[in-house]
Amino acid sequence: MRYPNASGGLRLMFIGQMLMIVGVLLVWVPFVGALLVIASPVAEIVGVYKAGNDDENYRGALVFAALILVVNLISGFFGAGLLGFLLGVASEILSLLVVFTVCNTTSNLLHSIGQEALSQRGGTVIKIYAACTAVSIVCQVLGIIPIINIAAAVVNAVAGLVAVAGYIMYLLFLYSSSKVL
Repeated sequence: MRYPNASGGLRLMFIGQMLMIVGVLLVWVPFVGALLVIASPVAEIVGVYKAGNDDENYRGALVFAALILVVNLISGFFGAGLLGFLLGVASEILSLLVVFTVCNTTSNLLHSIGQEALSQRGGTVIKIYAACTAVSIVCQVLGIIPIINIAAAVVNAVAGLVAVAGYIMYLLFLYSSSKVL
């Protein structure tokens, strides 16, 4: 292993994402679902911090991940309305920045060890996430306008399906990269 900290950190990030999925599926089980949903961002932050020991560029993702926690906490107090909407958009953008920073930094490490095919998968994940985030934000804004909101909802649903595919690719990228690095 050339980058053991990055490998371990990416593995923790993968585990954190899996904890989130299981937590959401088990949200109906008292305490279990909530505990897993709370443990997920902690695992992700610890993973990014650990990966930062091998490449300083992961520290940017650490800052963005911490900001997501703060924004989501504040958003919980304001709920719906304009401020809640703006905080939701900020959270989406910060999530995109985490994915961008992690994938970009990991792709650079993979490139340095000659893993070009896997490195390019990181770029694909970034493109999908960026496109889906942009479409989602635009559709949310257009959702306010009567009649257009119907078309925006359809487009947003399609973008949501693409985002799920991008998320699966992100999970596979984290897993594969943790094995290679």
